[in-house]
Amino acid sequence: MHLNVAAALIVNDLGEVLCVKRGASKFASTAFRWEFPGGKIDVGETPSQAVVREIQEELSMEIRALADAPIIHHVYDEFSITLHGILCTPTTNKPPVLNEHIDACWLPADKLWSLEFAAADKPLLTWLRERTFGTHLRTQIFGRAVTFLDDCTSTNDILLAQAEAGAKEGTLVVSEKQSAGRGRLGRHWLSEPGQALLFSFLVRPTLPPDEAATITLVAGLAVTLTLREMQISVGLKWPNDVLLEEKKLCGILCEAQSSIHGIEGIIIGVGINTGIVPESIAYRAIAPKDKNIDRLELLARILKTFESLYERWTKGGLKALRSELDACDAKRDKRITVKMSEIPTTGIARGIQDDGSLLVELSSGEQTALHCGEILQWD
Repeated sequence: MHLNVAAALIVNDLGEVLCVKRGASKFASTAFRWEFPGGKIDVGETPSQAVVREIQEELSMEIRALADAPIIHHVYDEFSITLHGILCTPTTNKPPVLNEHIDACWLPADKLWSLEFAAADKPLLTWLRERTFGTHLRTQIFGRAVTFLDDCTSTNDILLAQAEAGAKEGTLVVSEKQSAGRGRLGRHWLSEPGQALLFSFLVRPTLPPDEAATITLVAGLAVTLTLREMQISVGLKWPNDVLLEEKKLCGILCEAQSSIHGIEGIIIGVGINTGIVPESIAYRAIAPKDKNIDRLELLARILKTFESLYERWTKGGLKALRSELDACDAKRDKRITVKMSEIPTTGIARGIQDDGSLLVELSSGEQTALHCGEILQWD
C-alpha cells in the first residue's frame, strides 16, 4: 500500500522551525512534524499547493511555501510513504493558532539534530541546515561549498578526500559527531553529538611552506575575535588553542594536502565546545556558560572573520595581523613552561613573532624563539 502524505516544516523569520509532537512515536519520521492527509487536491492545484492550503486551514495562518524543498520517500514493511517536504514561512509575525496540537515549540534549525527523525528524512534536515546556514553567510569564498554530516571519522578526513578530488578553496565540511576526531600530537578530540561545533575548511595559499604553516594562528585568531564580538572573554594560546577561563574552549588542527609538486592545500580543522563537555575532560576543557549558542550563526561569523584576516595574511603574513595577535595573545608577558621534545623551557612569554614562533625570555635575560612545542604550565 502506498500513502501520499503531505508534511511540512514551518519556519519563522528567525529561522526557527515549528515542531509538534503528535503521538506517532512508532514512526519517528512523523513524530515531530506537521502531518496532513493527501488527496484533497482542488481543480488546478498541484500536490504542493494542496499541502500549503491544508496547512493554512489547519493552523489558521497564512504561509508561504518554498518550492525548492525536497521530496522524501519512506519504505516500511507494511507500506510506503511519499512526503512532500514543503518548507513554509509565515507571512505574518502572529503565532499560529494550534487547533488540536500539543507540545508545540519553535526550535532553531541548529537544534534539529536532537529530534528523532528517521534516516529517510535526513535529506530534508540537511537541506534545511544548508539553507539556514546560507542565510547567515557573509563571505565571498569560505563556506560557499558546504557538506553537512551527521557522523564521520573526522571532518579533516572527509575534506582531505574532497581536496584531493579538486575541491576549491573555501570548501567546508561540518559534522554533528566525529568517531575519530583528533588534535595535535596524536591526541583524540572528545565531544558529545550536538555539543560542539566541528568543522574543517580548505585553503590553497600560494606561499612558501614556512609562511603557509602560520595559517593555524590565523584560524585561531579568527575564532578568538569572533567569540570576543559575542562578549565571550577568550584568548589565543600559542600555537593552536583558544582558552576561556584558562581552559580549552577550542582546538585547531591543520593538515597539508601534498603531492609531488609540494603542498597543494591546507585543511584547517576546528573544534569548539558549545554545550556539555565530557566529564572525563572537564578539568581542562570548557564551554561558554550560554548553552544556547546558534552554531550555524557562529560558524558563519567565524568564516567571515577568517576571510578578512586571510586576505591580509596572504599579502603581508602575520606581520599584517600584528595588532590583533598582540591583543588576543593569552600568555603574553606571563611566566610559562613550554615542552619541546623532552626538554622543558621556562620563562616569560614575550609574544608571537611574525614567523609564528613564540618568543620566551629566560631567567638569564636571554630571549629564545620557540618554533614548536606545547605550553604545559603558566602562572
